Amino acid sequence: MKRNQVILIYGLPASGKYTMAKQIQEKCGGVLFDNHYFYDLFVGITEVSEKNRNQYFGKVGAVRRAFLDVLRTFYPKKQHVRYIFTSVLLKGENLPARLRKFARDIDADFIPVELAVQGNVLLKRCDTEARRKRKKLHNKDQYNDLLKQWLPDAFHSRHPNKLVLDSSKLSPEETFKQIKKHLKKFD
Repeated sequence: MKRNQVILIYGLPASGKYTMAKQIQEKCGGVLFDNHYFYDLFVGITEVSEKNRNQYFGKVGAVRRAFLDVLRTFYPKKQHVRYIFTSVLLKGENLPARLRKFARDIDADFIPVELAVQGNVLLKRCDTEARRKRKKLHNKDQYNDLLKQWLPDAFHSRHPNKLVLDSSKLSPEETFKQIKKHLKKFD
């Protein structure tokens, strides 16, 4: 790596964000900040009605913003650090802009990667035991509601470092190879 990297892996639930982020971390190196690391802090100790869901995610988003501020202030001054973030990106989500600013602040390349997966494939992937165990979205009705709020490629449509990858028919290994090939452009 020539510079630090801030990688944002985004996509709908069950698109493979965490799986790909873990692969990057394990095989390329980096520090992983999965979106569930922030939300899981409150799972089991809070109750959220459907009516208060957006307010809840907004408050948890404030925790993530505070975390970014701490990281920006105290990040290691050494070079060649790869920060890997995951997110769903819904209407009103400002994480991409915040991460892009964070990347500028620490002199890093900002590399957005969208995992675009066909709806029928996502619906099959969303209802698994592993997702239930991690308290991830697995209810198909809630999933369909979420689709109405999803912003496909909204922020990154013109970003020069973006990669949009349809991994509907790719294995996790094939998906990772494509992402790794894209990341090599920044090494």
